[in-house]
Amino acid sequence: MAGNTQILGIQGLQAKFLELRQDMTIKTARRMVASAGSVLRTEARAIAQSHGLKKSGALLRNIAIKRERRAPAGTEQYNLGVRHGRDLGNGKKVIKYLEVGKSGRVVTRRQNDPFYWKFLEFNTKYRNATPFIQTALENKSEQAVTAMQDRLDKDLAKYK
Repeated sequence: MAGNTQILGIQGLQAKFLELRQDMTIKTARRMVASAGSVLRTEARAIAQSHGLKKSGALLRNIAIKRERRAPAGTEQYNLGVRHGRDLGNGKKVIKYLEVGKSGRVVTRRQNDPFYWKFLEFNTKYRNATPFIQTALENKSEQAVTAMQDRLDKDLAKYK
């Protein structure tokens, strides 16, 4: 969603990160990135609500961070996005129902599915974009790095 965004100011974290015990580096890295992601998620929800994108609340409830399981070796990666379609459940039971689509076929729909989030985030032929995820990254990148720093300091004090 954000493309190849580079966040600067992380060099200072690297030296402190090397002070951790070897068995705690993966856990701490995941906690650090998740804390930064939660800052961005909160901002994305606030921006989406300020744009008036809350009709049913499904879009705001489904803005989430998710750990990338197939991240390159030596990195931790979380994705910020909107759960929709098959990924909507996240362990919860999702109410599905059958409906006749525009072409006359029977299709499966999910209750409170914010499938339309891409139309809001990106331009379409009929509508200009009202981005909330990209704007959250632009607005809160420094606070995300600060949240990573705070999480690292907390883990250093606990596991050193």
